[in-house]
Amino acid sequence: MDDVRPIRTLAPEGEVRICPDCGYTRGFHVTLLPDSDAGRPAVLCCPECGARFDVGWRIWL
Repeated sequence: MDDVRPIRTLAPEGEVRICPDCGYTRGFHVTLLPDSDAGRPAVLCCPECGARFDVGWRIWL
């Protein structure tokens, strides 16, 4: 099983492209978490170090 890192909050200011943990500059992958009453959270994941960030995006399917 993958080493899943905890989800931390990240304020989306300007272009969100650089990982604050490792400095990776080529953007993020997006992971959808399970449904909740507030929608389905879309979490940014760094493809280099695996850091995960909640930027407040929610999806309703």
